Amino acid sequence: MDMSSQQVMIVEDDLLLLMVEERLVNNLGYNVVAKASEGQHALRLFREVNPELLIVDINLKGELTGIDIVEQLKKEGSEVPVIFLSGEQDVHLIEKAKSLGIVDYLLKPITAAGLKKSLNKAMHRRKAAVHAA
Repeated sequence: MDMSSQQVMIVEDDLLLLMVEERLVNNLGYNVVAKASEGQHALRLFREVNPELLIVDINLKGELTGIDIVEQLKKEGSEVPVIFLSGEQDVHLIEKAKSLGIVDYLLKPITAAGLKKSLNKAMHRRKAAVHAA
């Protein structure tokens, strides 16, 4: 499977981390097609681009958290695989995130190896969902 065609969207409010995450994703052979740093913008962009995978910082500044974004997308019927990123090991937050059926929950700072494993898992889940449809 050609990963360069795998379209990824990243939602991260720390612009330095966003650049690092984008570089990691690109270096792993995926294509970052959209980036957002705020919730409402992320939702609009997601609907426009319809990426195959979503990487979301769970603790966004602003009115919407990463969890709010994913909950909204699920309500709209999206099946997009989601990888949450967080700087916190808050057990309640992790449980809430996992209850949304996410692929993975990575603690920052993320590593290339950890991200690669999560991206592979996400793409396998996406492939299974496409074949099941």
